[in-house]
Amino acid sequence: MIAESKSSDAAYANTRLIGQFVVSADPSGSPPGWLSDRIGSWYLGRHPNLPAIWLMDDADRPLGWMLGYPISEEGTLLADGETLRVSAQATASPEAFETVVYSFGGRFAVVLVDGRYPRFYLDPFGSLSAIYCAHQRRVASTPNLIPYDAQTRDRVELAQAIGIPHTDGMYPFTMTPRNGIERVLPNHYLDLREWRTVRHWPKQRLTEMPAVDESVAEIATIVKRQMAAVVAATPTYLPLTAGLDSRMLLACAREVADRLELFTRAIDDRNATIDCDTARRIARRFGLQHLILPMVEATDEDLEEWMFRIGYSTSELRGWQCATMYKRLARGHAVLGGQAGEVARGYYWREDDNEATIISPERLIEICACPLEPETLAQARAWLQEVPAANALQVLDLFFVEQDMGGWAGIVPYAECDPGFMIFPLCHRRVVQRMLTLPAQFRRSGRLGRDVIAREWPELLEWPINQPMGAARLLLAAKRAIQRGKIALRDPQTALARLRRGTLGHLP
Repeated sequence: MIAESKSSDAAYANTRLIGQFVVSADPSGSPPGWLSDRIGSWYLGRHPNLPAIWLMDDADRPLGWMLGYPISEEGTLLADGETLRVSAQATASPEAFETVVYSFGGRFAVVLVDGRYPRFYLDPFGSLSAIYCAHQRRVASTPNLIPYDAQTRDRVELAQAIGIPHTDGMYPFTMTPRNGIERVLPNHYLDLREWRTVRHWPKQRLTEMPAVDESVAEIATIVKRQMAAVVAATPTYLPLTAGLDSRMLLACAREVADRLELFTRAIDDRNATIDCDTARRIARRFGLQHLILPMVEATDEDLEEWMFRIGYSTSELRGWQCATMYKRLARGHAVLGGQAGEVARGYYWREDDNEATIISPERLIEICACPLEPETLAQARAWLQEVPAANALQVLDLFFVEQDMGGWAGIVPYAECDPGFMIFPLCHRRVVQRMLTLPAQFRRSGRLGRDVIAREWPELLEWPINQPMGAARLLLAAKRAIQRGKIALRDPQTALARLRRGTLGHLP
């Protein structure tokens, strides 16, 4: 867990909590050196790297702020200090205001503090993640910005059971590493009067849409628009692997690919070997800028800083181990993340799942690699009771959006902020809705990414997905041979027995 002495060290927090924020009724809530704004009795404190757009009504009266990196329907990335005009009609009801908010994509949060219904909203993936402390009346990016008191002590036993950062566990649902501090989940808003979260979408069961081609076209159009907006505004990195999601993003970036900088992490494992080889081939074929980021063992300081930035709120073993490597990237860049493509391919589905499958609280907690305890199971039961899914498969998909994106993917960008900022091109309400309502058979086939690539840049399908080719296949075979040799040298008798059984070659 975070040591209380370190989390209260203002100098440490100032320099390390890049792109973070705090909103409260306490003017002293903002760390020294941060930017500070006020509307009525509400104060916004933000790290200088985090943009803020002012929400103003027709009479130039401030209503709140839009934080982060919102992308408009016109394909513009809004910039720090801009004003977004919100009409009287748009503020007439929460539903009307939400229509305005979710016409935007990108990575953002919205703070509405002036009006009849003060609220805090997240983007559709919760990718600018937030937590809140009801009794301190404070909402912030991470637990580091909530002062310790008698009600906000560490959840020591649960933290030890999950094993962060040495596992791939997540805190389930609204839980965080500290008592009295809860997470705001995607599809929920935080009521700033009652200090509780409320689901705002979906409010009713989503109907399956059989028009697959129409869904593919709309998803591709939105992703292309969002990527073009980012590239037009700032230097941009696209992490390219041998996987499907990053290649789908590259396909959607075809018109701006000459302005992208691709990079691939050369982590010392089988997947990275395939990633580097495939990405290198693609970049060479189309004359794209491409950097192989060499593996550098993370320093203790960088490992601590990575976890401090997210308040030990989730695990990401591969990313954590790349804490020093990631700092080799040039500053001032956006990084386009491929997260959330799994929504369209039933990532949490089992082979024998169908629409009538009973989804138990125990199953959801096990997905989080979290212990089955009364408190965690109570959270799962409460979520299952209120989720308005049409069937079991949609339950699992909404769980992915709200837990995996909100409780993992939306947190990690605070740690990996050294190049500049991360943004998910798939983060848009219409994209989520389209993915969740694709026919079950289509989602089970995992075809969305391939269909988008075939539509936008079909030549990218000439390379296999996550499969070795040519020299990479030979290199991996050589590594396996070396590993077998090491086993034989360490334990000749076991190696001989395995050879007799024909299992020595079955190594990862």
